[in-house]
Amino acid sequence: MTLPKAPAAIQRLDLPQVECHEGQSIRALERELEKAPARQGPILDATYANTHRFPAPEYALDAFIKAASGDGMTYTPFVGDAGVRRQLEANIAEHLGLDASDSSSTILAPGTQGALFIALAAVLEPGDVVILPDPDYLSTERTLRYFGAEVVRVPVLFEDVDGRPTLDMQALEDAAQRKPKLFIFSHPNNPTGAIYSDETLQQIADLAIEHDFLVLADQLYTRLVYDDESFTHIANLEAMKERTITTLGPSKTESLSGYRLGVAVAPCALIDRMEDMQSITALRAPAYAQHLLTHWLAEDGEYVSQRIKEYQLIRDWTVDRLNESGLFSAERSWGSSYIFPKILVNATDQEIALALKTKAGVIVNPGYQFGERGAGHIRLCIAQDEAEWSEALDRLIEVVGSFR
Repeated sequence: MTLPKAPAAIQRLDLPQVECHEGQSIRALERELEKAPARQGPILDATYANTHRFPAPEYALDAFIKAASGDGMTYTPFVGDAGVRRQLEANIAEHLGLDASDSSSTILAPGTQGALFIALAAVLEPGDVVILPDPDYLSTERTLRYFGAEVVRVPVLFEDVDGRPTLDMQALEDAAQRKPKLFIFSHPNNPTGAIYSDETLQQIADLAIEHDFLVLADQLYTRLVYDDESFTHIANLEAMKERTITTLGPSKTESLSGYRLGVAVAPCALIDRMEDMQSITALRAPAYAQHLLTHWLAEDGEYVSQRIKEYQLIRDWTVDRLNESGLFSAERSWGSSYIFPKILVNATDQEIALALKTKAGVIVNPGYQFGERGAGHIRLCIAQDEAEWSEALDRLIEVVGSFR
């Protein structure tokens, strides 16, 4: 049979309205990159962390096996196991300083991407205006477009800034005049690793209160912060708890991505809506894996501190090597496992990404995936085996140098 035409919501995932290079949509460029053959020899995928070099905490497998051996429910409530949620809410409050003490203020989801999806489904209607930083996490705008939202991008000022990266506040104030339903941002920022100042967060909060819109803070990397930098949860600012959704999870910093666990902290009425949405999609977070969250935050503080030290060392020498090559301009990220170097040779980020895959055996995220202001950059995950990463950087620098 002939398949029917893809629904409009699916077609919007291609972001046809965002043409990056030679009139192609973002998805067309990505498919070109996906189909490009990788070089023969060692391949390193720098789009995600090496969880063999950086394994999960020891409690993870033990907790999963114990739950799967009879201690855990197979069919938990859609919102998550009640005992797990009680302990998790206490852990979040004590170890992150994020108030999750209200009854029914959390929901467990299959990954933070799942939490993001059901949160947006609980809030948005077609035509709603949503403010999104540029650049920001690559899947966020697609999810917003899927729900029929009108996306207004606000520049992240992350290059040539005296001090920490920030948002273009005038652009944000202008966007707030358009009666947005929601402001959504990753914090630390993915891909730049920016951590916003308390002043910037307060300005966002003030606009949210003045113009009566919600805020969704994607804080997957909330624990992965470098150089003893402080981190503020926007939900903790005055009058923001009742208008903020915070998504969290152990998949990145703690290398637990294979367990598919995400957490959202939100006003109870929104949690009820998110549970309704989850009940007709994924049903629940993986039942046995949920029990890992009773240990998360409470038992891995030393583990995370050591991981930050290791990542920070890799970050520093990676940035130095890229800058010394004269082919990139790279800044030390404030948080997350990414750096976002600017390309200094005469080539697009798509051309660089293709060449790196086919000639260097290094897979990267081209910057256009994260927004218009990301074009001309590549995103690199520095959470790699040091020896393999060093060799991959040699190949990367050699190939990019051929564009000089």
